[in-house]
Formats: sequence, structure tokens, C-alpha cells
Amino acid sequence: MKQFDIILQVFAGLALFLFGIRMLSNGLKKIAGSKLKKLLERMTSNKYKGILVGAVTTTLIQSSSLTMVTQIGLMNAGLLTLEQSVGIIMGQEIGTTVTAQIVAFPIGNFFLLMIIAGFVLYIFPKFRKYSQIGQILLGFGILFLGMKTMSDGAKGIMDYPVIIDTLVRFGSIPILGIFAGAIFTAVIQSSSATTGLAIAMGMGNVISLPAAIALILGANIGTCVTGFIASLGSCRSAKRAAFIQIFMNVVTVAIFIPFIQPYSSLISMTSASLPRQIANAHTIYNIISILLILPFTGFLVTLTKKVIPGEIIKTEERGSKYLDERFLRTPFMALSQASREINRISKIALNMLDLSNRALIKNDEKAAKEVFKNEDLIDDLCYFAENYVDRIPTNELSEKEYQMHIKLLHAITDIERTADLSNNIAVSAMDKISKEEKFTEIAKKEMDLMFKKARSAYNDSIRSLKKDDKELAKKVIELEDQIDASEKKFKKNHIRRLKEGTCDVRTDVIFTDTLRNLERIGDHADNIASSVLTNFTNR
Repeated sequence: MKQFDIILQVFAGLALFLFGIRMLSNGLKKIAGSKLKKLLERMTSNKYKGILVGAVTTTLIQSSSLTMVTQIGLMNAGLLTLEQSVGIIMGQEIGTTVTAQIVAFPIGNFFLLMIIAGFVLYIFPKFRKYSQIGQILLGFGILFLGMKTMSDGAKGIMDYPVIIDTLVRFGSIPILGIFAGAIFTAVIQSSSATTGLAIAMGMGNVISLPAAIALILGANIGTCVTGFIASLGSCRSAKRAAFIQIFMNVVTVAIFIPFIQPYSSLISMTSASLPRQIANAHTIYNIISILLILPFTGFLVTLTKKVIPGEIIKTEERGSKYLDERFLRTPFMALSQASREINRISKIALNMLDLSNRALIKNDEKAAKEVFKNEDLIDDLCYFAENYVDRIPTNELSEKEYQMHIKLLHAITDIERTADLSNNIAVSAMDKISKEEKFTEIAKKEMDLMFKKARSAYNDSIRSLKKDDKELAKKVIELEDQIDASEKKFKKNHIRRLKEGTCDVRTDVIFTDTLRNLERIGDHADNIASSVLTNFTNR
């Protein structure tokens, strides 16, 4: 086999391996993404729970680098503290070893059946409800196909003494292997791929166990690069988390270097198969590393705060609080954060409605000005939120998550329009204040009732969206009918009072316009509630 052909086959196998990991990861996230999201949301400062979450998250995402990036996004959003992240960082070191354990299994040509079965379930509409299972099977099959391709290509390396000599040097001079593993992992941003390549070479019997261990140690350092890059320009906690990951991996690798030979002798006793030995070396090393660091986590946090000093500045409320570009690499988390952000925006719009009520009924000029100030804020926040939600890769979402994605897009428009209508009411309030006009007591009561109904409809529609509560959504739709009826009734009452001369004619336009604005707020609440009850099918 020519040297170029060997390189081509190895890297083609690596490409298949990475593609298989991606497909497998997407399938797993569609099935378990919502549960994983809840797990992250319930995170406590208990480092042991953090280790569990980090391990599970990395296993499902199939990338410790991506787990780190997600952590940094959560820190920027103020949802995760440095102390909480330490446990996750440790756990992800365990989670990243799962792939190696899987690919080390000698399954023969069984992966071909997995590819066929996965393809049928994933592609054909007849099996649509099993498409996620099909995607997982297809991902596994392609992953093993990549391993076989790499392994077959690696066998040709035996014909080239220079390459073999280099691999031997990795075992006798570990620092060279560590450096190579770190560089390779940093470039392709996947420690699983580096480990997979080492196992593939083990299948071809072209690498020794000590050399493979050196590559794995290097991969643990190289995987820190993604987190380090992601932390640049992030909050101080995120920078500290990236430092902790680098410090942990560099220190544990440095401690381990003198013991590579005796460690490889110990690992060789765990299995007669070299690929399995490499996978076991990866897993056991990462577990030992965590056990070494675990007693010193408090010291590590203290050290990190001294290396990167300064107080934590709270997230600026006027900007997007929960949206972060990093989450777009894990769509189910991006969707969760978008939901948080849209819920936050909806509360600002609700406050605008309350302020416009106070401005109109109590002639509160300060409240009206606060509404005007928030109007520009809402416009900006809705624009960024809509743009962000629109960029979430829907093909990587589960069916339930896809439904929520569409509902959030619809809701943004209705929330923005509700804020606009509150602004209209505040404008009317300023007009009323400047002209020193007054509502009669009966007009105030009717207007107060309309405000309460519109507020209740809007607030409940947002709650139904947040909780996907269909029963609450139905109540909103019923309430919207009451709002329509009240608008017509109060308008007739107002016209009668005008004819009787018991109402100031100068308030006519303000009163009827406000009724109309509140009725339209009810319409937008109805839109949000209706979307909760709708199953969108055009994916």
C-alpha cells in the first residue's frame, strides 16, 4: 500500500468516526436532551452531583470540549457558579472515556447490520416514530465503520519503519507522544477521535500500549484548548473554569509521566486485547486523576481566584441575559436558554402593561415614561431573541423540542406587539395628563376590569407556554372571548354616558382607544395560547 493511500484511508476512517459520533450524539440528544436539560437546571454546589452530571452530559454530547463550552455559556448567563462547575469538569473526564470503551468491542461485521437497520428507521417516513433510534443505530454503525477503516489503513504503517520508529519513541519518550496527542486533539477538537485513532492502531498492532497511553494523556491536555478559546471574552467565572480544566489536566499528566511504564504493565493485565487495554488505560487514568484532585477542589478554587482575581459582575439586565452563541452547538440547550430569555422578555412586557395601567388610571407620568424607556429595550431584545431562535438547528431537536421552537418564534411577535400596545396606552395616558382630563368613577371601574382581564390573559398565556400547559391555554382562549364581549359592552356604556352628558367628551378617544388596545392584547394572548394547543407539522 502506498504511503498516500495509507494516510488517505486513515483520515477517511477518522472522518467517518467523527461523523458517526456526531450522528450518535444528535440521536441521543433528541431522546435525552430534555432530561439532560433538567439535570443541568437542578445542579447544586455538591461536587459529587456535579461529577455525575458532567459524566452523563459528556456521554450524551460525546464531547468533553462541548460540555466545557456549554458550561461557559451557563456561567455567562449567571446560571452556574465556579464551585458548581468544578464537579462537572471532573465528571466530563469520565464521560469522555465511554466512546473508547464502546469502540474497543470486537463486533466483527455486525456494524453493517446496524448501518442498514439505522438507515431504514432513520430515512423512511413509514418508521418516522423510530427515526431517533435509527439515527443512534446509524451513528454507531458509521462510528464502527470509521474504526475499521482506520484500523485497515493503520496496518499499512507496518511497511514504513520511520513511522513505526516514531510510534516506538512515543512509548520510550512519552513527552513526544503527549505533545503529538495534544496538538492533534487541539486541531480536530475531539479527544474521542484521538483515542479512537489510538485504538484503531492498536487493532492493527502498530502501536504499543505505552505509546497509546502517551497519546491519550496528550489528548486530555489538547481538549482544554476549545474551552480556553471559548472563555476568551467571557465572564470571569468562565475564565476561571477554563483555567481549572487546564490546570487539572496538565498537573495530573505531569504527575503520571514517570509512571507510564509500570501503569501500562498494570493495564496489560486487565485484558488480552490491546484495543481494550488502551480503552481501559483511558478510563482508569481519568478516574485516578479525579480521585487525586477531588480532595483539593477547595484549594483549586481558591488558587484560581488568586490567579484570575476580581469580583464577579452580574449580567447586564439590558442585554440578552440567557442567550449565548456557544449554546447553538448544543441545540437543546440553546432552546432552553431561548425559552428562559423569552420568558424574561415577557415579564418586562407584563410590567409595561402594569405601568401603563397606573399611568392612565392614576395619572402617573413617571410610570408612562418608564413604559417609553422599556419600549426600545423590548424591541432590541425581541429582535435578538428571534434571530437566535431562528438559528437553532431544528434537525438536531426532538419532536417535542421542535414544537417548542416554533411556539417560541410565534410568541416573540405577540410579546413585542403586547409591549407596543402598552406603549400606545402610555401615550394616551400622557395625553390625558397634559390635558388634565378625568374618567368618571364608572369609567375607571370598567377600565380597571378590562386591564385585569387583559393582564390575566397575557400572563396565563405566557405561563401556559413556559409549562406547555394545554388546560391553562384553553382558559386563556375562553378569557379572550370575555375580553371581546367586555370591550363591546363598555364601549356601548361609554356612548350612552356621552349621550347622557355624564361623561367628559374629551376622554372619548382615550377611553375607546384604550379599550381597543386592551382587546388586542387579549388577541395576542389568544395567539400564544393557541400555539400551545397546536402541533406544527412542517418540519
